[in-house]
Amino acid sequence: MSPTDTLLADALDASRRVWAGEAEQARAVLRFVETRRTDALTQGLSARQVEDARQVAILEAALELHLAQGFVANLVSATRTLVVDLPVVWAGHLRGEVDRAKAREIASTAWKLHAPENITRLDETVLAYATSHTLGQLKGWLRRFLIRVEPDYAIERRKTAQQDRNVTITALDDGMSLLQALIPTTDALLIDRDLTLAAKASRHATTDDDRTLAQARADALVDTLLRKDVTATTSGRGRFHVGITVSLATLLGLSSEPGVSADGQHVLDPGLLAELAAQDGTLFSRLLTDEHGGILDVTELGRFPTQPLRRALNLIDGTCDVPGCTRPATGCDVDHQIPHDPDPPPGQPPGQQRGPTTAANLHHRCPPHHGLKTRGALTVTHDEDGNAHWHLPTRTIEAETAFTRAWTRRDRTIQFVEIRHTHPDHIQYRPR
Repeated sequence: MSPTDTLLADALDASRRVWAGEAEQARAVLRFVETRRTDALTQGLSARQVEDARQVAILEAALELHLAQGFVANLVSATRTLVVDLPVVWAGHLRGEVDRAKAREIASTAWKLHAPENITRLDETVLAYATSHTLGQLKGWLRRFLIRVEPDYAIERRKTAQQDRNVTITALDDGMSLLQALIPTTDALLIDRDLTLAAKASRHATTDDDRTLAQARADALVDTLLRKDVTATTSGRGRFHVGITVSLATLLGLSSEPGVSADGQHVLDPGLLAELAAQDGTLFSRLLTDEHGGILDVTELGRFPTQPLRRALNLIDGTCDVPGCTRPATGCDVDHQIPHDPDPPPGQPPGQQRGPTTAANLHHRCPPHHGLKTRGALTVTHDEDGNAHWHLPTRTIEAETAFTRAWTRRDRTIQFVEIRHTHPDHIQYRPR
């Protein structure tokens, strides 16, 4: 064996140690979560409380390992399936023959099978292929396996999968984002064809178009989606409402600080902000703060915040405030820390009858975490500055928003304004 071959063998050995370590980590996480669940069962808790205890354990594991809670939840489910239903694949994972990604794909395929004998067949045949092919090739093999062994369920699976259709946007570097759509394959193929035809037509419309086909396809997609929102102030692109935190100095060209979206994921450089500011119809929204940078408070009479307050809170929090959760505030519940009771017990002073609809008492929590808090599986307290502290069985952690801000909530009115302009030198303020 040549020295070069030895280096390649060393790389493979290192990979196998990493893959085996992934299996050991997954087994430890599964044991931790299952122990919490067993403890809850031993205490005679209800099924709902047992599940809540399991979800809290998953949250703790995610925080400890610095992983997304959804990733840990999937890891626990996949590992349980591997240990119980796919012992051959699990043994190969422990030996470092397959990595975590391949093991999880195999487990997810087992979830779609109905007949126990087909799960056994999968376990007995897939490892040999998985150890000698890439993840992409393995995914194709698994799709073919599903259709081959259970063809009668293919239509049912397809109809079920269509219920999960969605569109997501993921922030990338350098002012770019990834737009992804989970849609039926037949629709995707038609869209792919139409984008190519539109791209070729646009490139041939002029003689000096130096765009690649890929660039023209991307432009065709953007033009097709945005031309449907035509307003009086724009020509086919729609009004751009900048839901970001940006300093006025940056808008005026006096600072190089970037703008950041409310959820903390998208970053816009000063040059791009200047371009947006120069576009007719661009709308900037900003919150007015006190002299110390504190967000000023507001009180409303109803249970549900009005649109100006809701938008202000979206910009303040950005995300669910449970540590590690990145659900955007726009997809969260607005939770009253002191509950808003529409039918308070008689005899209480008016100010103590129900939790007020104020910025100080409203916090963004995604529906799953809001449910855990409401049912008492997760408890939260707030300090005198309004900052939330989540209490887990093993620790207390300060709540996190997009920027982990610590602001003072004051009993004064939030002023919410729109800044409407077509050039940075001509800013007009309109109170909301």
